[in-house]
Amino acid sequence: MTDLARVPTLPFAPSPAPGARGLPFRPLRARQSYPGLALATLTVAMWLGVLAQKIGLPGNVEITLPILLAAIAFLVVTGRARMSLPRLMMFALLGLAITVGQAVAIEYRDISVPALAMAVAIYGMFLFVVPLQKAERMLLLARFQTLALFIAAMVGIQWACQLAGLPMPTLEMLLPQEMLFNSYNSVQPLAWKAAYMKPNGIFMLEASHTSQLLAMAVVIEVCTFRRWGRVAALLVAQLSTFGGTGFILLLASGLLLPFHLRGRNLAILAGITLLVAVGASFTPVWTNFAKRSAEIGGEDTSSGRGRFVEPYLFMADRLSDRRTLISGLGPGNGKLDRDRTGQLVMNPLVKATVEYGLVAGILWMLFIHACVLRTSMPFVVAFVVMFQYDFLNGSLLVPIHLLYCWVLAGAHARGGVADDVPVQPLPPPKSPGENRP
Repeated sequence: MTDLARVPTLPFAPSPAPGARGLPFRPLRARQSYPGLALATLTVAMWLGVLAQKIGLPGNVEITLPILLAAIAFLVVTGRARMSLPRLMMFALLGLAITVGQAVAIEYRDISVPALAMAVAIYGMFLFVVPLQKAERMLLLARFQTLALFIAAMVGIQWACQLAGLPMPTLEMLLPQEMLFNSYNSVQPLAWKAAYMKPNGIFMLEASHTSQLLAMAVVIEVCTFRRWGRVAALLVAQLSTFGGTGFILLLASGLLLPFHLRGRNLAILAGITLLVAVGASFTPVWTNFAKRSAEIGGEDTSSGRGRFVEPYLFMADRLSDRRTLISGLGPGNGKLDRDRTGQLVMNPLVKATVEYGLVAGILWMLFIHACVLRTSMPFVVAFVVMFQYDFLNGSLLVPIHLLYCWVLAGAHARGGVADDVPVQPLPPPKSPGENRP
């Protein structure tokens, strides 16, 4: 529990890294014959999970979840992933807290079994880690940046079509309604009765999700790769989504800049930011952001207040009841009655605490934060994915948000592999008569 990075292994794990215990996985020859298989698997899962996030399976299960589970199963079978025993122990403690809490109040509520099963499936992913060399981890991060640049290009295409007087292309034009992942407002006008729509990058659930993905990519690019042309392209695309949540992520990430940029690089970023800000001031972008920012302290029915203020008022109100404090309202029952504003977005802390009780909610948040923050990826990556998860969405049981958390951070436990220890070659096969007396 005190060191989630030391990744003890189970017998099906690959050859252990220093600081990890376990038996080597037997098909060692296959593992060394395809050294890039783990990286390729994570890359494919990431691209497929993001680009297919709008597709829903029966029961309104986002297809991103089975994609991730299939990738983990493949990595385990091929010896590229292993289970962390400290994480397993913490997950078991969380399961015990949930079981006891729900058993205490079983007579007073209906428990949503699908919600429980979804929680186990999604957060069970974090029990598995994928040891990669540092160069492989940075390559995976670079491929995420390429994915974000692709989404930025889709935003550009959507704006080009609208400005040319054509309908904004969306995935909804191709997919029947029954195939879509529900509960998201994918196509929205810039404002009430506006002529233009907010671009959602074609493949993303909403314009806000597009804004958040691009904002994460901007921060990672600035703090890690510093390819300033890409920074400018991603920043312009992010602002053109008119998504306020992504802009909030950018502002919060400004706290990291003094630790990553000095002198010339800081001046370059300031110049790019100034140029983009001046350009944005001649468009509705700045007006829209100012309006959305004022919503946080504005009227009760605003979406900004419903996302950043109401969740905590809602949680305090519900937990004032002793039974709810101990057992919550039950899985899937967070909104038994309509919230008072109609705009409430329950972030993970609020949803876990209100539905499962205070102790289970705290343990839940400790588990996911320990798995993500104790990563061998650069800290900036863990920061942006956790900020998005914690504050910007109702992320608790939405697979796409946990994809970012696991693929980009949680799968890479600190100390899981030694970067300076090369994989040892297999001994040459023995000749048929070598063991004969």
